[in-house]
Amino acid sequence: MAISSKSGLRDFNFGDLAKLGETYRGKVRDCLWGQDWGVIVTSDRISAFDEIFPQVIERKGEVLQSLAVHFLQLAEQIVPTHLQEVLDPNAMLVRKARTIPVEFVIRGYLTGSAWRDYQAGLLGEKYGLTLPEGMVQHQKLANPIITPTTKEAAGHDRPIPQSQAAELVGGAKAWQEIEAVLRQLYAQGVEWAAGRGLILVDCKYELGRIGDQLVLIDELHTPDSSRYWLDQPEPVQLSKEFFREWLLTQGAQGVIDIPDSVAQEISQRYLDLHQRLLGRDLPASGGEDPQSRIYARLKAHLCA
Repeated sequence: MAISSKSGLRDFNFGDLAKLGETYRGKVRDCLWGQDWGVIVTSDRISAFDEIFPQVIERKGEVLQSLAVHFLQLAEQIVPTHLQEVLDPNAMLVRKARTIPVEFVIRGYLTGSAWRDYQAGLLGEKYGLTLPEGMVQHQKLANPIITPTTKEAAGHDRPIPQSQAAELVGGAKAWQEIEAVLRQLYAQGVEWAAGRGLILVDCKYELGRIGDQLVLIDELHTPDSSRYWLDQPEPVQLSKEFFREWLLTQGAQGVIDIPDSVAQEISQRYLDLHQRLLGRDLPASGGEDPQSRIYARLKAHLCA
């Protein structure tokens, strides 16, 4: 089935609903925040290397939300999450949390940016980590590593060592709590993926607090936040890393146009990963304009 890169939800406009709170536009998500609640609309935008690209990836937002909802509900066995209710295939109601100003990436394999940093001898400088000499690309790590970064309001997030991350999250005790949660979440994701013939290579987690309670926020184990491979001798990418690798082959130093053929392949990979992970396809699209559909559903809920 051909998929056009020209259709999809690029930017969501909250319109009159914006008076109910404060709006925020992230790389992929458009948010409306009230006093203790939030609405998160997942668009079809695609970002890489902290840049947002002009083309949309059809049904990407639906894939991201469907997977995020599934894994957030599963994660409740480990840690409370911000998810409250699904309002639309692209929109969810969440609890508002105080965001912890660190992004946490846990890696089970030496690949992607970690491999590039390892080759360049930068893992110690960036993260305070030391790995054995002579490792090869895509090698499984004896123990997953955590590579934290800052959460910058503008510009690129910065790699930081765990000691600095611990200071930002509230000290050594808070770091120990967070690290235990991260490792449990990763193990849960690895187990789920393995049962479906996939390898969960690495993933990004975001956390916050509601009162004193640690809460999992944002997305979880989606192809935007996680890297998946088919479980076979040579890695086959099923996540956004395919797009990052394509950009590197183009020598892109910033935002470039994505050809339709590449956008179509990205979309198909997202849809394929959804089917593999959940054992079902997305429901058929009704063909409505997503802006009008989502706005009507949010208005019905927020203004009832």
